[in-house]
Amino acid sequence: MKQEERSQETRSRILAAAEQSFAEHGYDVTSVDNICRAAGVSKGAFYHHFPSKGSVFVALLNAWLADLDQQFAAAQTGGESVPRQVAAMASGVNEIYHVAGTKWNILLEFWAKSKADPEVARSTVEMIRRYQGFFQQLLDRGVSEGSLRVKNSNLAATLVLSAVLGLLLQGILDPEGQNWGALMQRVLSMLMESMSGRKT
Repeated sequence: MKQEERSQETRSRILAAAEQSFAEHGYDVTSVDNICRAAGVSKGAFYHHFPSKGSVFVALLNAWLADLDQQFAAAQTGGESVPRQVAAMASGVNEIYHVAGTKWNILLEFWAKSKADPEVARSTVEMIRRYQGFFQQLLDRGVSEGSLRVKNSNLAATLVLSAVLGLLLQGILDPEGQNWGALMQRVLSMLMESMSGRKT
């Protein structure tokens, strides 16, 4: 195995061990020593890849968001209208609800640590601003194509993002309370209908 491949394998083992420990024990209880033991690596190897426990936490979130971004990108192909693209995105989120597993616990931990850890806080703010901008651009495109009637796309994007984050949080805290993926689809469909200015 080449050195680059070994390095990538070590990084992947660290991330997998950290994900399991964060999900099972929480961020505060999990230590670098715990992660290294579970991954079967030395602390030197850990710090070669990650400068801190917080950086592993951020890397896990970014990996999860990359999966979500792929779902969103796939929904924007095919020349569909923006409301239909949003419906496809909601369907993708529905699938993620069923396969994300421990990632939901990590997301909740991530939000909880944002008030105390500056590194985590920066990543949280970047995530919110990135998706705020993404939804605003999407809604602006809907206005341009004539499928949406939105006077303030920034405010409308805030509403969409707030609905998504709120439902994610509820789904994490009360997973059996609703079919959260299906509810996400209905809520986003209702928002798109209200922004279209006509019944669908």
